[in-house]
Amino acid sequence: MFRKSLRRMSKAGILGVAAVSLLVLAAGCNTPQNQVHSAALANGQDMSGNETRSSSSMGTLNQKPKPMTIVRHGNNVTINMYTEETMVTIAPGVQFPAWTFDGTVPGPVLYLQQGDHVTLTLHNLDPNMPHSIDLHAAQVAPNQDFTEVAPGKSKTITFDASIPGVFMYHCETEPMALHIAEGMYGAIIVTPKGQQPPTYTIVQSEFYQAMDLNAVLNDPPNYVVFNGEANRYVDHPLEAKVGQPLTVAFVNAGPNDFSAFHVVGTILRDVQASGNPNNHLYDVQTYTVAPGDGALIHLEFNAPGTYAFVSHSMSQMEKGAMGEFNVTG
Repeated sequence: MFRKSLRRMSKAGILGVAAVSLLVLAAGCNTPQNQVHSAALANGQDMSGNETRSSSSMGTLNQKPKPMTIVRHGNNVTINMYTEETMVTIAPGVQFPAWTFDGTVPGPVLYLQQGDHVTLTLHNLDPNMPHSIDLHAAQVAPNQDFTEVAPGKSKTITFDASIPGVFMYHCETEPMALHIAEGMYGAIIVTPKGQQPPTYTIVQSEFYQAMDLNAVLNDPPNYVVFNGEANRYVDHPLEAKVGQPLTVAFVNAGPNDFSAFHVVGTILRDVQASGNPNNHLYDVQTYTVAPGDGALIHLEFNAPGTYAFVSHSMSQMEKGAMGEFNVTG
């Protein structure tokens, strides 16, 4: 009964929000940025008065995504990533003009192993503005490595994945809150030596009115989603089996709200804060993940059935932060 009510309320909420958001996002897509940004952005400045790099008159782009490439030779990993502006689906019938890593929101998961030496090159294919990448798993000087990449240019970062965990990456170009809200984020999984990658990786994030910094800083989100789309895993549940342990790598990309991750009908057996094997919380009912943080969550189901997973912040659940596990015998 709870599951049916949850599904009914969530779908009704999403349909209601979608009707409004189709109008809002359409207005954002068809309105010059100097009308939908805050007054500061309209004058070419961020909230601190610094000059922004994005054009206030550029139109919405829908660039063809270019996928990430990753090549491994032992512990040497070479990654090429690309930034584009492209349209993505964030709810049934709702398109969003996203700024992306490799054409998807969230960007591709970077699966690494503890001890990897990583060479990552970011290629900025966005003709309108610079972008950058901040890798939470990298212990480097940010003023040297997380700097802007101009349109048509590239930048190479090297780092050692020395600490295991579940991390976030995101664009750090100002205004950073807007770049994240527009879709520039993803997950990095650094697996400890001798362990397997997680069964599933889930990134929670928020969508606001397109290209509107004032909305990002001051308004509640229009959608709160798992892996880029409201209710993605209601219609397409994640598969699990009775008695078979599984792990969920969970990242909260924000940019603003804490997540309250909860699975209806079971207990989170072992939660590792930031995904680090040195951090354990056992038998947790709901786990809070701050924006910019992650966790590795261990689950096991005792009986077949359908188990909803949600952010137990009810406004987030109603706005799309809900999915389901389909557990078979």
